[in-house]
Amino acid sequence: MPVWVFALLIGLIALGLVQTRTRRVRKQRLLGINIALTVFTLVGVVQQWRLTPWLAPSLLSWAAMGLLVAWALGQGAAPSGARYDQETRHYTVPGSWLPLALFMAIFACKFVVGMLAATAPESLHSLQTAIGISALYGFFSGVLNARALRLLKLNTHQDKHT
Repeated sequence: MPVWVFALLIGLIALGLVQTRTRRVRKQRLLGINIALTVFTLVGVVQQWRLTPWLAPSLLSWAAMGLLVAWALGQGAAPSGARYDQETRHYTVPGSWLPLALFMAIFACKFVVGMLAATAPESLHSLQTAIGISALYGFFSGVLNARALRLLKLNTHQDKHT
């Protein structure tokens, strides 16, 4: 197994542990993690099925699930204790174990898919598998993005400088 896999795991754990504490962040930082992990799951879909006839259905599955989950869960209120300070343009984000759990779930899913691709690639060669795994990646992205959407609702003022 490549060393970078362990480095990625350690980085995700560290990033997830930071998320367990209440912190003040700017919008860019709040969105940056979500964008990075959304791209990470999208890249997983593209890399896995890029040379197959299942790429388009996989991308559709990923996007539909991600958007549906983000929209559905994003309708709720911001987490208790969350607030936005117009003066400093910072969000106070309460600590949560959810991001760490999602980071580990994404890592585990990508790890299992990678191991299957290396040891039993035939197990990944079906439309149902491609759609299912892609939907799971989309689900993870949607849950992460829903949390950010609920936090962004705290800022009802259109801030053109952030």
